[in-house]
Amino acid sequence: MLWRVDTSVMFPGLERNTRPFVWYLAACSATYVVAHIIARKMKAWRPKSDVVADADLIFSLPMYSWMSFLACKGTAEVWDAGWEEHWFGSGGNSRQFTLLYAAMNLVHIPITLLKKQSTTYKALMTFHHILSISCMMTGILLNRMYFWGAFDGICEISTFCLTTLFCLKEFGGSGPVSKMLITINGVSLWLTYLIFRIFLFP
Repeated sequence: MLWRVDTSVMFPGLERNTRPFVWYLAACSATYVVAHIIARKMKAWRPKSDVVADADLIFSLPMYSWMSFLACKGTAEVWDAGWEEHWFGSGGNSRQFTLLYAAMNLVHIPITLLKKQSTTYKALMTFHHILSISCMMTGILLNRMYFWGAFDGICEISTFCLTTLFCLKEFGGSGPVSKMLITINGVSLWLTYLIFRIFLFP
């Protein structure tokens, strides 16, 4: 006797989330393509630079700003909704965040492997991405726990500040305005890391 697996029962979020996940995957991929084109154009005045690394920085700015926005909005909109909504809620910006986060990390795996970094770094980052995707996909497939994904995602605010700092150092030049912006962003990085990493995950 053959047993049929009803995916709608095992993974109630599969049918609902497949199309938006593919859309986010396409959007992230397209964003990286644009970032890579910009990085190649910049190669003329940055001959020793790693095009993939530069493209990754450019790609990360809109990605982490978008994720930070969705994480904050998704957390705020159901913060007072009660435990049932936190564990079993299946809508709103918290869902959009988890879809974007999983798609962005999937796109970022080949970028990580192509960058000029040590093998250890590539292995650790790839493991981090796979683990992160697995956690988010659990909620996506089960169609629940989106709130916790978004609440966790608030920590990406500090990643946005870190990416901005790297961009300023790489592309901002060495003038007084650039140095001032780097200092301001450095302070912002430490504050956001303290609040949204250390305090958020005690």
